[in-house]
Amino acid sequence: MRWLVGDLQGCARALEALLGEIRFDPAKDELWALGDLINRGPDSAATVRLWRDVGGRGVIGNHEVYALCVASGRWPRKQDELDDLFAQPDAEALLSSLRALPMMAFLPGEDGPDVWVVHGGLHPAWTDLSSLCERVEGGPHDDAWLESEEVSFATRVRACDAAGARSKWHGVVSGCPAGYRPWWEHYRGSTMVVHGHWASEGYYRGAHSMGLDSACVYGGPLTAWCQDEDRIVQVMAT
Repeated sequence: MRWLVGDLQGCARALEALLGEIRFDPAKDELWALGDLINRGPDSAATVRLWRDVGGRGVIGNHEVYALCVASGRWPRKQDELDDLFAQPDAEALLSSLRALPMMAFLPGEDGPDVWVVHGGLHPAWTDLSSLCERVEGGPHDDAWLESEEVSFATRVRACDAAGARSKWHGVVSGCPAGYRPWWEHYRGSTMVVHGHWASEGYYRGAHSMGLDSACVYGGPLTAWCQDEDRIVQVMAT
């Protein structure tokens, strides 16, 4: 079974509860994290270790971009919850596993639908997603890659206009400022896009998009979707 899970943000206990609930077996199951495995929650290092230990895959989120650019000295550090991650003796290896994450990925379905996965969303001008991925993933994931326009958009967008100008709005969809709409309203593809990043909106399912960030770090459930069975499972942190 292939499972896609929303923003973990250092909630290792919720991830552990989820793996138990779905009876996850690393020998036959796949776990895809939709970005933001770290920060804001209490156990970033434990979350990355658990995800890595079960063979976790995923896409990069804005909190990974921030942590990597801070660790390299590229960006100044702001208020965060990354002390425990940065202090680990194997911090470099943990961060390297996050740096290796792609901007987005195509997951063909066997028994379920084909999907694209991304942390934030897609630019309205991105119509040939396969070619985009081939181009973006063609070089090293260095700091310049993390700061590229494509990675910045894919990891940060919530609402935008038809030309791709982003709004900083992060409340519920109904409150989007005039001229801006959720990015998925500009999406013209037929393949389902599964994403995280919009905690205020929570889990939703639209015609061609699905959001799995249900604000676990703020006390909401952790949401996962089984691609093969088209099934949602939610657990609360214990």
